[in-house]
Amino acid sequence: MDATKTKKFNWFKMFWEGFTNMTTLGKTLWIIVIIKLIFMFFIMKPIFSPNFLNTKFDNAEDKADHVRKELIDKP
Repeated sequence: MDATKTKKFNWFKMFWEGFTNMTTLGKTLWIIVIIKLIFMFFIMKPIFSPNFLNTKFDNAEDKADHVRKELIDKP
């Protein structure tokens, strides 16, 4: 019965071993990618993508009417 049991795959262990065995260049490139993602999602997104519906409309009904008008009625 033990032989037929499937072994759980440890994703964390796989990635941890891959990152620890990575070269200095690879680690540096991953650090750059992570810094760019943090910059894009936590700094740029709130500045350039404000929540338009919350700033223009007070209740859910007005928001729904605006979305309906933009999606259906707009040519």
